[in-house]
Amino acid sequence: MTFACGHLPFAPAVEAVLAEARVRVDRSEWELHAGGSAHIVVNAGHVMSVRIAKNPTSGENVRRRTRALSRLPEFDFAVPRPLTPVLQDGRYTAVGMTWIPGSPRPPGHADPRELRRVLEQVHNADARAAEPWLDRPGQHWGGHRRRHVLLDQVLPLLLPRNRDRAMNAIEDLVALDNVPPRLVHGDLMGSNMLWQDDHLVGVIDWDHASMSDPAYDVASLGLWFGWSSVRQATDEENYLRARLHSRIFPLQAVAYALHHELDTAQIRQAVEKADAWYETRAMASV
Repeated sequence: MTFACGHLPFAPAVEAVLAEARVRVDRSEWELHAGGSAHIVVNAGHVMSVRIAKNPTSGENVRRRTRALSRLPEFDFAVPRPLTPVLQDGRYTAVGMTWIPGSPRPPGHADPRELRRVLEQVHNADARAAEPWLDRPGQHWGGHRRRHVLLDQVLPLLLPRNRDRAMNAIEDLVALDNVPPRLVHGDLMGSNMLWQDDHLVGVIDWDHASMSDPAYDVASLGLWFGWSSVRQATDEENYLRARLHSRIFPLQAVAYALHHELDTAQIRQAVEKADAWYETRAMASV
């Protein structure tokens, strides 16, 4: 989506990053491609991407995650890599990253060979160099307390008729045996996978990458591309674990809204979506 950039408060931060990289891109060629709760991403003329944090906490996360990105191993698909130091411009923290071509696919079937390729490369990667700067598992929605967050804060917000379904989903996941942690992208769906025709060319937004259960990524793919595609892209154990992970994704969205102190309307929307999910899909996911 293109926009007029003359009045954007973070425009000077973008220009500072471009100047640091010695790149000239007119504001008319800037595109806003993401605007989540914590950061903004501006693609500057298909030359580089500039990531801007919205607040001091997300600014520190930008610094940490930039270190992680610079230390991830090479894959045969593109990953954003830092092109500049992290800069501070007033209240904005910004960094220049490599621009990756390609576009997201809408929900629906994808070539299982492409999904298998990304899963195998991510989960078999040697991430020891990046590990100190990765997220802790579930850090963005409760961290080591995430089970208690779901039980104590999220479940009471659901409609009473959905609480048992949600509780069963949590208990089934908790009952799983632990597996050796591997590099996990943490949000491997939708706009974070870039394609050219039917070929995956890039994976972006590694904010929630961690050392965790690889079935978590399989669950993300299953919810976006369909379980029939994913069943052919992984082994049976990861597939079954992923089905269990997927059943608490709606609860995680509520926990994320609470953890990041989003406004009441956003929290209510997340709760309504979770209720709708359990009423229409949870039983089919068992």
